[in-house]
Amino acid sequence: MASTSGKRTRATNEDLQVSTQLRDVTSRLVKSFGDGTGDGENRIRRTVATIEARFGDARVRTFLPILIERAARAELGRDPMPAARATPPMGQMEVR
Repeated sequence: MASTSGKRTRATNEDLQVSTQLRDVTSRLVKSFGDGTGDGENRIRRTVATIEARFGDARVRTFLPILIERAARAELGRDPMPAARATPPMGQMEVR
């Protein structure tokens, strides 16, 4: 009789890897879209969690981090840029 413990271990390892990758995705998104405030970071975390929930019943989880990151970038890209990010860096400001 075959043991299911091997399947559970694989699923647990896969879930752990996906969780680690999603933390990395969230960090990248905060760097790209964060406005330097806790509110901006919370908005990004909520966006990632909402998108992750859409994939809650996915049987194959290997590609979830990239799918979630792409969806989050599209979603966050639609939001207006925070005022702190709307101003170009000093070296790129036009001088008249």
